[in-house]
Amino acid sequence: MSRRSPHARVASIVARIPRAEAGREMAGAFGSEIAAFERLPAGSRDDVVEGVERNLQRWWRWLSTGATPTEGDFDPLREWARARASEGVRLEDLLRAIWLGGRVGWELIRRHARAEETEELLEAAGLLMRYVDQISTVVAHTYLAEREVLVSEEERRTRSLLDRLSGGEPLDPADLELAQRLGVPVQPAYAPFAIVMPGRPPGRHAALAARLRGRGLTLAVTEGDRVVGLTWGPLELAELDEGPDVLMAIAEPTARGELADARDELVLLAEHGRRLGWRGVVEAKDHLPEILMLRSPAVAARLRAGVLAALDDPEHAELRRTLDALLRARFDRAASSAALHIHRNTLAYRLRRIEEITGLDLASPRDLARIYLASGMDADETAGA
Repeated sequence: MSRRSPHARVASIVARIPRAEAGREMAGAFGSEIAAFERLPAGSRDDVVEGVERNLQRWWRWLSTGATPTEGDFDPLREWARARASEGVRLEDLLRAIWLGGRVGWELIRRHARAEETEELLEAAGLLMRYVDQISTVVAHTYLAEREVLVSEEERRTRSLLDRLSGGEPLDPADLELAQRLGVPVQPAYAPFAIVMPGRPPGRHAALAARLRGRGLTLAVTEGDRVVGLTWGPLELAELDEGPDVLMAIAEPTARGELADARDELVLLAEHGRRLGWRGVVEAKDHLPEILMLRSPAVAARLRAGVLAALDDPEHAELRRTLDALLRARFDRAASSAALHIHRNTLAYRLRRIEEITGLDLASPRDLARIYLASGMDADETAGA
């Protein structure tokens, strides 16, 4: 084995990796694996990628020189984390971006290593994981400090009470005093809600949360680019005073012991609706199949693949459109043929072809349910106002 230092041996592999290739692969990984990344403005998305690229370049310099980065070397990283915190990007998404950057870096190293560089690959893995851990720590500390500055004392108190009420455990005297100070009645059940306003900055969401709190009917806080909370009275879309380009997911009054799960489900439903362009009010009780699938993404992915993969071939695009039309028409064949502007015999022929290709039986309630669950997750529906 070479007498060169581990840093130098790994650096010789890294030197073969084109930086542009790393940037392209990182941007692709972020776009496909971090939903919040796609919601950022284009300039912010570029800054996220560039920030992770800078960290990998800093790591490559460390490998080349053997000199451990100083605290000052991480100042650009701290500014990057503060900018993301001010945009409302969640810390878990930032840490996932760093992890993805490390994964892409590792895949590039493996790709550009030579057959005889097995030991160098083992060294690279250890050095890379040490560095990813280091920058994750810097980002987490900086982000949390910045969010502490950005979040008002009022919202911090509200968030504390919101979490306590959602836990189901008895409130202690400090909790009761806080509830009284915030004008929140202590009761056994509350209706959870989640609000998203696509394209609007976190500051706009924070202002809405403050306005809802000021009206004395809700506990509302922000989570980046959404508002979540509990209400003990009716909450209408018009009360938000934000126009029609808003989606509000809301559940029926829920016992405190079940509120944490209900809040999580509403966030999943609201983010699902954001992706599909829904607007208006979405009631959780009307979307239980979607919530079931959203809570089990791996099962949902397997169901979609098992039911629809056979129609993914471009030559079956017309059949896929036909199946989508059938779903939108709630399996009403007359309405489907009218929507597609085709004769009912043509529709019948296409549906037979779908059955032949997928192995599904469109007369079977079980298969229709599978189709609904698999396709309904991607259906372009609009919530009612």
